[in-house]
Amino acid sequence: MLEFAVELAVRDSELDQYGVVNNAVYLNYFQHARHEMLAALGLPAQEVAQAGRALAVSEMTIRYRLPLRSRDRFRVSAAISQVTGARIMFAQAIHRLPDDKLVADVSVVAVMLDERGRPQRIPLPLKERFVQAMQGE
Repeated sequence: MLEFAVELAVRDSELDQYGVVNNAVYLNYFQHARHEMLAALGLPAQEVAQAGRALAVSEMTIRYRLPLRSRDRFRVSAAISQVTGARIMFAQAIHRLPDDKLVADVSVVAVMLDERGRPQRIPLPLKERFVQAMQGE
């Protein structure tokens, strides 16, 4: 499984009243890494949208392990773990830097939607690109 990663740093506006990153902010970090990965594969989100389709998250299972705090640096990874007829599954994690401790991990299921917002099978050329990315080709 080919893994893509981006490095980021916590901004003070992302903290909650306890001085740690708000739990909802992690979803933004994970989304950013998925979008960057898809763009690196030649599939920027705007291209998918211009084709009248959407790749929409339908499920997420997240486990928080350690908190991130102000100015912490971290790496967000994203990998395609499975591709089915209409779904793409991603495995993602956030590791704090420089100690590489696991902060959070998530399983994400995304569904291909047509121009009416209904689930559709992933077009074969697109599915082949996802499978190649999953296999590290």
